[in-house]
Amino acid sequence: MLRQRGAGGYDVKGRVAGFSDDPRRLIVEHEAIEGYMPAMTMPLTAKDSTALDGLAVGDAIGFRLHTEADSSWITGVERLPDTAVARHPAGPVRAGAANGPQTGAPQPVRVGVEVPGFTLSQNQNGKPVRLADYRGDVLVLTFIYTRCPLPDYCPLMSKRFATLQEQIPPKLKEQVELLSISFDPEYDTPSVLTDYAARYTGDLSNWTFATGTKEQVERVTGLFGVFTEQEGGQITHNLTTALIGPEGTLREVWRGNDWQPADVVADIKRVAGPASARAAPTASQRTP
Repeated sequence: MLRQRGAGGYDVKGRVAGFSDDPRRLIVEHEAIEGYMPAMTMPLTAKDSTALDGLAVGDAIGFRLHTEADSSWITGVERLPDTAVARHPAGPVRAGAANGPQTGAPQPVRVGVEVPGFTLSQNQNGKPVRLADYRGDVLVLTFIYTRCPLPDYCPLMSKRFATLQEQIPPKLKEQVELLSISFDPEYDTPSVLTDYAARYTGDLSNWTFATGTKEQVERVTGLFGVFTEQEGGQITHNLTTALIGPEGTLREVWRGNDWQPADVVADIKRVAGPASARAAPTASQRTP
């Protein structure tokens, strides 16, 4: 377990588990960082892509992990003697640990196809959420968990949603809904979701935070191609944000954290069409 943290970040050791299409990014299975996160496998980004030159899957490496309000990155990447790092620093993969690409999970929905219905058992008010409740609205949804430690993962997604909420034109606000789905139902109870929501918004009129049973969460993460793996108190996961049109069709999917609220607003306007083209749903059309 690594303990050092200075003004420049955390010293970390691990093994290269894979690479990304982004030349600056690699997948690392790393040891636990005491007081910050458990051992896990996750994508990390180097400031300089040349720092990753010559690395291969399985290499033992050391590096320094830096974090700021909205970002994280690694520096000082160096290959270590093979004996310096355990063969599997995060421990063996446990059967049933992952959601998403598993036996029985639904296939991810393709853009242009109607999204199958799903239900989540509780939102921040303890009430159920159903995809059918959003028919007639433009829905933008993303996936988070409230204990996520990396600033450029779930916290950044929630900050982006807060900006997106502010940038939705007033004439479209009644037609656009935001939904943040937690894949950590054991911890993210309604009260936890309420507290988390308060960090990002004071307006829950069109932004809902929700989770469900293990089976419900596995279904919805599978529908949108979200991978999660529980590791101690933290969850390794990818990032996915999606836009569903008023007719229930998946219109856009953004992978990763590079999307910008202004671009999503442009897609919302395109999908919603003229504000006068259809009436906004009334309160009676919503599930209480």
